Amino acid sequence: MSCDCGKCREHYRTLGVAWGIPTETEIQEAYRESIKQWHPDLYENFASLRADAEEHFKQIQVAYRELKEHNTIATESPEQVVSAGAVPEKPKDVPSISFGDAPGCLVAPDFTPEAKEVIDHYLGKLGMALAIVDLTGTRSQTSSYAQFFLLAQLGMVVRDARNIVSLLWYKDLGEVKLADKQRQGKPSMWQSLVGGASSSQPKSSLEIYRNNGTLFYSISGQVDDGVKKVICDFLQKKKIPENG
Repeated sequence: MSCDCGKCREHYRTLGVAWGIPTETEIQEAYRESIKQWHPDLYENFASLRADAEEHFKQIQVAYRELKEHNTIATESPEQVVSAGAVPEKPKDVPSISFGDAPGCLVAPDFTPEAKEVIDHYLGKLGMALAIVDLTGTRSQTSSYAQFFLLAQLGMVVRDARNIVSLLWYKDLGEVKLADKQRQGKPSMWQSLVGGASSSQPKSSLEIYRNNGTLFYSISGQVDDGVKKVICDFLQKKKIPENG
């Protein structure tokens, strides 16, 4: 039976076991999943995330090593885990995605040279790039993608206005929803008077959450509501199990 001391409980949490005392098999499975998620090689193109990944990766190895001293667990190295598959297998079916003629929104294989440069730099091990959206808030047909939202086969990457790069694997995707911004507060008299002129302004906010309930990213006024709806529908499909 697994150890129930306070130190081991801390190690269980480090491996992603939120509650209870795991069996030896569950400890190994939690270790494998943690290594796959936090292996630094997966973040080689994400400088802002690699340092955190390296630190968490070290904590995972310490937790697993010390747990082995209290439990009969067969030794398994990070290299063995990664060689068995560091990221999820290539999905069999990829949901189709189309933005029509929305400015700054491109889908594979029709990427501009500017978009290709960004994709090559940030794609990493996310598989094939599927679509990229300019988040600079401009409505022109020419985009630099200084801020962007990138959808790939295995996950998504965002670079925001603060130049912070964030990554989320689809396997860690939680709730995805469109929120009506107009319902979040009563419109002012001025907004009511110019309602007709401002009807083309984005009225919704796309909120993307991790499966632990924390907000990953919110897209509001950077793109039109139609673009947000396309992204929302795509991500909703990615949450459906392949055998579901």
